[in-house]
Amino acid sequence: MKLNKKLIITTIAAVLALGVSVPVIEHSATSALAATSSTNTMRLAHGAYVYNKNGKRLKKYRGSRYKTHLRKGANVQYAGTVEPIDRDSKQYYLLDNDNYNQSWLPYREVKGKYYYSIGHGGYINAANVNEINGQPLYVATATVTIYDKYDDFPKKGLYVGSGSERTLIKPGKKITVDRISTIPTGNSDSTAYRITGTIDAYVITKFVKTQPRQKLATYTTYTYVGLKQNSNAYKISSIINPEITNKNVTLTKNEALPIIREIYVWVPKDNKAELFYRLKYYSPEESINYENAIQNQLFYVKAADAVYLSGPQLTPANTPEEAQIDAKIATAADKQDLQKLINEEETVKTSANYNNFYYENTYKAYYDEALKQAKAINSSTSASIAEVKEAAWYLTTQQQTLLNVTKSNNENADDTMPVS
Repeated sequence: MKLNKKLIITTIAAVLALGVSVPVIEHSATSALAATSSTNTMRLAHGAYVYNKNGKRLKKYRGSRYKTHLRKGANVQYAGTVEPIDRDSKQYYLLDNDNYNQSWLPYREVKGKYYYSIGHGGYINAANVNEINGQPLYVATATVTIYDKYDDFPKKGLYVGSGSERTLIKPGKKITVDRISTIPTGNSDSTAYRITGTIDAYVITKFVKTQPRQKLATYTTYTYVGLKQNSNAYKISSIINPEITNKNVTLTKNEALPIIREIYVWVPKDNKAELFYRLKYYSPEESINYENAIQNQLFYVKAADAVYLSGPQLTPANTPEEAQIDAKIATAADKQDLQKLINEEETVKTSANYNNFYYENTYKAYYDEALKQAKAINSSTSASIAEVKEAAWYLTTQQQTLLNVTKSNNENADDTMPVS
């Protein structure tokens, strides 16, 4: 399954246009707010009436009945200050410059509706706003309506999702959605909305008659970062010792990269540890350069060259101090844990899951590749402790995943969440 390239590249372009100043996604402290303009304006996506603090429409606003209705596209001054918030804690929010943390313009909730103050006792429905200080407004959940009739949509409805999340979507039905992503549809991918409260129940956007007025956050199973510039992919060995021959592969600016880990690696020439992201081995977006990089075991890119796009937030697996210690060449004692994992090969390869043809091109292939990498590192006389630890981590994760997987969750093996 492939991530829709247009969707993710559009996301990258939007992120980079903000002038990103905090590229490392380990930071959980509040960064500079996305909405920092001093104009204090909201742009309307829809015509809006003016209400009082109790959600009742005003007959006059600021002495005039003509000011009680605001036109679509108007820029309206708001009262209040944009403030940082905990992630996913508000119905309406803005993304900060790191594209991960969030901020909000405080609103007033009345009977399930949300209102922004525009001063002088007036309020407007937040559902009618699509920008604050020039930044897009995001909504946690939105209600959409399915077309009554659509050529590709069954008259009796369509089931989406799997297991307990299996949901019947009928023509004309209203549903609540909370994320936008891509799903496989035949030989291609389609943009889709995720149904709130589910993981894999999606409705394709072309079936939706009324689209959300505000943006929905992008959802991907894996964490994605976008490159701010052309950047090399590295082996740990070539980072620690630049004199080691390393066939550099340059990944291009704005490329979307799935990453599965972040670690500090000691950089002797700079006398410091630097944060790197480990690329996912089986890429859902296999550009030629990406494929060349992973085939040549060049799994790491500098965090400073990338910006967060979507997916779970990662945290460093080690500390800068540990990275410095782990830059030393590994001894036999340092390889004991890795050797134990390699010794479990026969047990793994005789397991039912390993010999299940259903997993041949997914979990079995992942394990085989991890085992191959582990053996190469284990037999090397120049491998660093960092390389040994990474090989052990990767082999452990792939082995456990293979042995614990069931047929029902194999459907989620690829990058974005599928539907049945």
